[in-house]
Amino acid sequence: MADDAAPARIFEVDDVVSALERVISEHTRMIYIRGEVVNLRSGRDGRLLWFRLEDPRDGHDARVDCFAYATDVADGHDLADGGVVQAVARPEFSRRDGRLIIRLRRIEPAGEGEILRMIEERRRRLADEGLFDAALRRPLPFVPAGVGLVTAAGGAARADVLRRIEERFPTRVLVAHAAMQGAACVSEVTRQIAALDADPRVDVILVARGGGSLQDLLPFSDEAMVRAIRATSTPVVVGIGHQPDVTLACLAADAAGATPTAAADLVVPDRAVLIEDLRALGRRLSASALRVAGRAARELDLIAARPGLVRPHEAVVRRPREAVEALAARLARAARDGVAAPARDLRSLDARRALAIGTAQSGAAARLAVLTARLAVGDPARPLAEGFALVRDEAGDLVRSAAAVPAGMLLSLEFRDGVVPARVEEGEA
Repeated sequence: MADDAAPARIFEVDDVVSALERVISEHTRMIYIRGEVVNLRSGRDGRLLWFRLEDPRDGHDARVDCFAYATDVADGHDLADGGVVQAVARPEFSRRDGRLIIRLRRIEPAGEGEILRMIEERRRRLADEGLFDAALRRPLPFVPAGVGLVTAAGGAARADVLRRIEERFPTRVLVAHAAMQGAACVSEVTRQIAALDADPRVDVILVARGGGSLQDLLPFSDEAMVRAIRATSTPVVVGIGHQPDVTLACLAADAAGATPTAAADLVVPDRAVLIEDLRALGRRLSASALRVAGRAARELDLIAARPGLVRPHEAVVRRPREAVEALAARLARAARDGVAAPARDLRSLDARRALAIGTAQSGAAARLAVLTARLAVGDPARPLAEGFALVRDEAGDLVRSAAAVPAGMLLSLEFRDGVVPARVEEGEA
């Protein structure tokens, strides 16, 4: 019976591909699609774009390959990795690659309302896990020995934060560069946060980025970013965008500034304010010591004035009074020393910085003088200033030998202050 069965039909590859093309073209239609742009590439002339659209919602790993022409992108919108877009889509089957690919037209940014709805859903879900609980926030160090800064290499936020820390309280800063927007942002920032968390020199981590559009700041509302911040043992401060910008990273961090500069203010104290607070504390301690000593002295005077203690027991009263006065003096000295020592340390720090800057400037000036002297020695005009002259032929080339000068040749003699023509007479060569 098996021998009598009809042989299975074998299809050629072209038959299968043609059938798939026909099915897709006949049974699909134009649809609207929304997704996050990933792995954006373009042709040499920039006209043809290839990329992948992924579902931006958490827990959905669906993705499709897409292509479009640059003219399909809405005016004023730059297609970039990490951007959430919506477009008119039509599925097509690629004969050459043997795969389904989506042709996109009229590509434009996804509505901000839709993005905000997605972020709000994520915020509620992570809040239910307790990732935003205030009880989880770790205290920031009062004066950190080292600050880890995660920011873009050439961003304005980097310069603003470093300048602010230098102005308020000079502290060692370890800078870790990362992409602060686009598809690579989440992976690079979370990797740098983990690296700084493992560095024993870092007491607090600061993540800083300037302002931007809702889509530019979208990576800082990514679930992986939130979990990376909460997974550190080192306190994390976030300064993302400007005043209205609140990302999920801001909610997960131990502290958040309205701007990168404001975040830097949270990381280090103000040295001038600390000095003034120390001085005020010293004044309060001195005043308190004087009040205690005065009250004790008055009580002893009342005791000494009692009839039974006048004169016979004057020595007994005098010794405690002297002890109280000595204690008051010690308290006053201790209050002054407690303020003076930190103030001396701060002044010493300023003097060391000034000395280092002066030494660097002096060294640079000395090196400049040496280089200037070397340049002067090699100056081609120096021999002319000492009375020598350059001899050139009619073509302007230097004459290096008397044997090379025939009679009648026209020469030019170049002195320091001018050129004199000369002709070689017979018998002078």
